[in-house]
Amino acid sequence: MGLSPAGQVHTVRRRVGLPRALTPGYRPGGPYPGSLLRALRDTVSPLPSSHLRRHTSVYGALLVGLAVTGVAAFFVQRDIDERRDRRFDDAVHEGVLGLQQRMDTYQAMLLGTRGLFSSSQQVERGEFHAYVQSLELRRRYPGLQGLGFSLWLKPGEVKAHEASVRREGFPDYHVWPEGPRSAYTAIVFLEPLDARNRRAIGFDMYSNPTRREAMRRAMETGLPAASGKVRLVQEFEGDTRPQAGFLIYVPVYDGPAGTQPATLELRRAHIRGFVYAPIRMGDLVEGLRFPGFQDTVDLEVHDGEDSVPGSLLFSSVQDGPWQEGLRLGLRREVPITVAGRPWTLVFTARESFIEKNNPSQLLTVVVSGLLVTLLLVLMTRAQVRARTVAEVSSVEQQRLASEARMAVRIRDEFLGVAAHELRTPLTSLKLQLQLMYRQLRQGGPLDAERVEHGVASCERQTTRLSQLVDSLLDVSRLMHGRMELRLEPLELGEVTRDLVRRFETDAQSVGSRLTVDAPEPVPGRWDRLRLEQVLTNLVSNALKYGQGAPVDVRVRGDGDAALLEVQDRGIGIAPEDAGRIFDRFERAVSSQHYGGLGLGLFITRQLVEALGGHISVESAPGQGSTFTVRLPVMGPGNGADATVDVPEEPRTPLH
Repeated sequence: MGLSPAGQVHTVRRRVGLPRALTPGYRPGGPYPGSLLRALRDTVSPLPSSHLRRHTSVYGALLVGLAVTGVAAFFVQRDIDERRDRRFDDAVHEGVLGLQQRMDTYQAMLLGTRGLFSSSQQVERGEFHAYVQSLELRRRYPGLQGLGFSLWLKPGEVKAHEASVRREGFPDYHVWPEGPRSAYTAIVFLEPLDARNRRAIGFDMYSNPTRREAMRRAMETGLPAASGKVRLVQEFEGDTRPQAGFLIYVPVYDGPAGTQPATLELRRAHIRGFVYAPIRMGDLVEGLRFPGFQDTVDLEVHDGEDSVPGSLLFSSVQDGPWQEGLRLGLRREVPITVAGRPWTLVFTARESFIEKNNPSQLLTVVVSGLLVTLLLVLMTRAQVRARTVAEVSSVEQQRLASEARMAVRIRDEFLGVAAHELRTPLTSLKLQLQLMYRQLRQGGPLDAERVEHGVASCERQTTRLSQLVDSLLDVSRLMHGRMELRLEPLELGEVTRDLVRRFETDAQSVGSRLTVDAPEPVPGRWDRLRLEQVLTNLVSNALKYGQGAPVDVRVRGDGDAALLEVQDRGIGIAPEDAGRIFDRFERAVSSQHYGGLGLGLFITRQLVEALGGHISVESAPGQGSTFTVRLPVMGPGNGADATVDVPEEPRTPLH
């Protein structure tokens, strides 16, 4: 998401009283807390055996955290690679299909034009002009330089033919190039008759070997035939962007309309001429639309079965193929046939495609894993320090013991919930990978449906892990007291509808009807990412606790404020719990029946307040819940670089 038009960036500073046990030695602006640096320093220094015994749990937490982070990073990177290859293959498929469909459409149009000539012994020039105008060539058929008819002439018919065309208003008409030949053709009609196409009138295409091969193939088979690579006579010598071209011919025979001579000899004897279309290759291909074309994926089109330089019809490559795409295998050669002529399509990924398909997931997983590892190390180290101080200080022993028990209880509750939530997707992920591994080791054909199901399950679990880690990251950002808001003009109803569409599958899976009521536009200035995060938490909770009942999302404008309501008809919330569910790690239901870390509503409240708004809930047990978010339409603060200071609130220590 980019900056707002005025480049406005709002920064929210939250002064949160962090426990000293979590931030010993922390230096503002430094890359790491001092305690972690000392822990790393101690691991490489000679240590006495007593120190090792006391800090065994610290090193164990560090090793386990790093191991889990490494495994998660491995699977995320593999998933990124697989998705990148799949996206590239999809782009190749769409590109091939689009080009083939376009050429099939052009051939169908030429066959229809042949019907015009087959049904009439003499097609008038005005009649042909009106017919071509009705086709709207330049709009419907990109790349077609025109649509024409080339007449077949015997040597003795050339002079009479030239005289006849001159009488129609073309005093300079003649068949060219001159010279004796066993047979002639002459372009008689070519529409639209602009400056380029006028150059081709009277041209004997049968005199050119490349064109003659395609015309002979069309005449002998009775089917559309494409020529090889040529330079169209319509191209000017001084063109700044000369393009390679080719032609497609459809034969027209003398005889009853709609019939075609049955034998090769009869087709040669009764040839009347050719309906044809000259095509500029650059204009033809540049009109294609498939994912990444000319942005992240390059296409080369070669005439023939091999991709050699002399056969190149079109190339979107600016400075040659990108070698990184070749190194990663992101290059595909696809043979196709166009009107009986073999072509080779070469797709190559650009550097921007590789970068686009390497999202920040891997970095997020690694950073999140290191943060969780750091949190576990610090928490374990704090416990060790508390125990050591209790052992050597007899005066404060009772007080330290009491504090240690409280800290252990809070830590164990958090770790129990976090371990359960993290272990569940990891266990499912491991089982699915084991099943796919056994399928690969069995030999025999793979069950594609089972493999697809396994991959989809793995993707769901990694997504769930990513969401859990994102929640921990958000809490970490809020606790460290600085969060940037990138404000931009938004329409709340549009953002809400876009977000709710992403939950349609989840709503169907739990049997809930999910609706959005936004009758009027509600414009304002907000941070799209944070606004979507608020909506995601509220809608997912409504589906989670809604017991399959309908969920309604309403958007209204109220003067200088915008109102967003999310209503479910589920289990509801007791009055004594309604005030604390917005606190960190607080839950109104048992974690044994409903999963989660207890951070969603805490993060939601912090984000709403950062946007200058307020969130409230109305609920009763068994009657469902209605969460209401009220946001100022102009966003928090008034200056271009405003800083919003949120008052300090007491927090439960995490040590």
